[in-house]
Amino acid sequence: MLGKQLSRRAFIRYGLRAAFLMLIGSGYGLRHSVKTETIDLHFPTLPSSFHGLRIVQISDLHASFWVNRAYLSRVVAQINAMAKDIVVITGDILTGSVNSFFKRWLPDDDDTYLSMVIDVLGQLHNGATKLAVFGNHDQGDGSAKTQQLTDELHRIGFKVLRNESLALTYGNSQIYIAGTDDLWYSCNLPKTLANVPEKAFTILLSHNPDITTEISKKMKIDLTLCGHTHGGQVMIPFITGYLMPIDNPCRYMAGLVREDYGYTYVNRGIGTLVFPMRLGASPEITSFHLT
Repeated sequence: MLGKQLSRRAFIRYGLRAAFLMLIGSGYGLRHSVKTETIDLHFPTLPSSFHGLRIVQISDLHASFWVNRAYLSRVVAQINAMAKDIVVITGDILTGSVNSFFKRWLPDDDDTYLSMVIDVLGQLHNGATKLAVFGNHDQGDGSAKTQQLTDELHRIGFKVLRNESLALTYGNSQIYIAGTDDLWYSCNLPKTLANVPEKAFTILLSHNPDITTEISKKMKIDLTLCGHTHGGQVMIPFITGYLMPIDNPCRYMAGLVREDYGYTYVNRGIGTLVFPMRLGASPEITSFHLT
């Protein structure tokens, strides 16, 4: 036998190192493995003229060095191929307000990333209503940057809902889509719902699922669409939940939640933050079919 025979301890040590490197490589590769989730929801209060409404949701694009033009263009191409009436983005279009440590991993070139993501989102086909709300990273670099993003989204056909609502009319019926600013910044839910009739079918767009702590049954919100969590991004049992920046990660980590007043859906997002990895939380496009 050539060389020295590995001791049991050395064998275990090298084996663990190899397994760790394989895990890192797997997470890096899976960060762009986009999964389409199809959610069918029935609401007795949905006006019959809106039965069959299709909403496509994406969230947490985090345009950055790691989340590049080629990947986001592929996501947009997938959305263009889907049947839809409405496209919504539930925040964190950009990766902003990163601290000095994060900037080691995310080269700081915000203007380039803003131009890139706007150019890519501009490739979404016309025909569907396009709506967006902001997340903490969209608002974290100050009002001037947020206004620039607002103006650019308007230019490519998006309506940005900033503590306001929009009525959609079909025939003699209406539903309302309301959208808040980010919960950590300038969210104002009462203002957002101020112009929504008391018994109207209402969809709420809000980046952070902690908005559910402010929703009461009397508000009559039928469906709340959120993001923010990335589904954990890297799911480590018994650990990831404690690191999530939300109040109730066990309930709102990802997916559909039944509420007393309706449903909440937490999208796992498209991009990554800080480290370009995903494990057990694949990026997601969600297609909702309402009846």
